Amino acid sequence: MKILKPPKLCDGDTVGVIAPSYPVLPFHQMYKKGITNLKKFGFKVKEGNTVKLEHFGYMAGTDRQRAEDINSMFADKEVKAIVCAIGGQVAIRTLRYLNFDLIRANPKVFSGMSDITTFHVAFLAKTGLVGLHQTDVIFGFGADMTSKEAKYEMDLFFKITKRAEPLGLLPALTRWEAWREGKAEGRLFGGNVPSLQALLGTPYFSKPDEDVIFFWEAMKQPLDLLDQRLVQFRETGLFDRAKGMLIGKIRGEEAGAVKDMTSEVKKVILDITSEFDFPIIANMDFGHYTPNLPFPMGLKAKMDTDGAKVWINEAYVK
Repeated sequence: MKILKPPKLCDGDTVGVIAPSYPVLPFHQMYKKGITNLKKFGFKVKEGNTVKLEHFGYMAGTDRQRAEDINSMFADKEVKAIVCAIGGQVAIRTLRYLNFDLIRANPKVFSGMSDITTFHVAFLAKTGLVGLHQTDVIFGFGADMTSKEAKYEMDLFFKITKRAEPLGLLPALTRWEAWREGKAEGRLFGGNVPSLQALLGTPYFSKPDEDVIFFWEAMKQPLDLLDQRLVQFRETGLFDRAKGMLIGKIRGEEAGAVKDMTSEVKKVILDITSEFDFPIIANMDFGHYTPNLPFPMGLKAKMDTDGAKVWINEAYVK
């Protein structure tokens, strides 16, 4: 797995903000708060055209408009990092219009989660660029910065993007669970389950050719649907190079309240992966409706279920 690391972030750098999937408008107040907080942290902000656009109600502009925003931010020498506003479901529609040669020639911190997984996987396959599965503008920088959850996420974001050194042991905000015991080392690979599934069989997905620690998260959904998606990963050979598995919090909103189905998933995961012996740590601090740990796609990591510990053993930035 050939990887390309971005330069580190510095105080006063310009951060580009784009909406490459879902539109910002339904979350406008949280978005404005996120932009304000980015500036309070000492960054200049350059907003892309897509943060003002809406198409079909679920896209922040047409496919070409969203792709052009991405290409433009990578081409802009002033922009040192790109933070996505929000996830969605239609990032995959932009991929055919991206200039991967341009992206390869201008590596930058690229952060986001959920459907932004699409870009992390595609960038790794097409350019080797390491994307950061973590903070976005609306639910990351737009959170209440006085809360322990926001402080947890922001502290990790700045440590991994500003320091050209391995992050090391990941701190746990909540209690992580060991579902299958053992130790493992490998490169981090994974992200949001539906987004990963959508990429299977496309030119933008390269099955890992090295040992990996497979990390994944998903919103609360019918158990049989999640079962089907994970079985597809198994049957396409995605688990063949997996030496370990990290699972986030599987949450969703029902009747105005956040519901968690992580415990329901345990028996399904252990059944689907019964032919494998890789260790599993679950209920980790990443996913939807939770602060997010940083997972740089393609970097070396290790895990040990004794104490439910995970380390990132390689610097994300240079």
